[in-house]
Amino acid sequence: MSTEPLLKIENEVPFAMPIYWWIHLDDIPLDTLVKPSRHYERPFLAWETVRKLRNPFFDNGTGFEGYLVGVCHSPDEALARLIGLCQGILDNLHRLHRMDYTFRARSMKTLTGECSDVKAMYEWSAQLGAALARLRCNIRQNRRTERFQTETYYIVNRLPMIDYHEEDSTIEQRYLIGFCRAPASRVHVTLQALRPSEQDAWLVAQYIGRFGHPLVRQFLRAGLS
Repeated sequence: MSTEPLLKIENEVPFAMPIYWWIHLDDIPLDTLVKPSRHYERPFLAWETVRKLRNPFFDNGTGFEGYLVGVCHSPDEALARLIGLCQGILDNLHRLHRMDYTFRARSMKTLTGECSDVKAMYEWSAQLGAALARLRCNIRQNRRTERFQTETYYIVNRLPMIDYHEEDSTIEQRYLIGFCRAPASRVHVTLQALRPSEQDAWLVAQYIGRFGHPLVRQFLRAGLS
C-alpha cells in the first residue's frame, strides 16, 4: 500500500479561547492538559485523515465517512445516511432541552464556533461519542469497513504527536496527516444544494468533529470533573 506525502496542518485549537483562559485562571500549565489528551490523538488524527484527504465519498468530508465504507455505495447514499445520523443527534438535543430555546440557540452557535458555551460543548461531545459508538458496531460486521479502518490506522500510527504552543492569548497546534489515494468520483456538498430541512443536520456533520479534538475532550473532562 503506497502512501502519499504528508499534509501539515497549522491552525488554532478548536475552542482555544475558553481552554486558554481556564488553564491561566487556574494556573495550570498547558502540558498538564496536553499529556492526558494524548490518549485521544490517534482517533482524532484518523478522523482528520478521512475528513481532509482519504474521504471515499466527498471532497469536503466530515470524518464520519470511514464508518460508511461498505455500508453506502455512492455519495448520494452516504449523504442520506449522514443527514439521518445527524438529524438524530439534533433530535436528541431538542428532546433533552425541549423548552429551553435559548440553550438550543447557544448550542447551534457553539457548534459553528460563534460562541463557546461549555455546557453546549459538553453535550455535543457526548452526542458525538454516542454516534461513533453506534457506528463502530458495524466495523466487525463489514469487512470493507474493517479494512478501511485498518488502512487508516496504518497511516495514523506512523504520524508524530500533535505539537501545541501558546501564542497571543490562544493555543495553536501543528500536526501531520497522511493519506492513500482517494476515489476520483467524490462530490462536493453545499448547503444550497440541500433541502432547508436538511441544512442543520449537515452543519452538525460538518462541525461536530471539533468536539472530538483531544485537547477539547480533556478540557471538558478536567473542567467538569
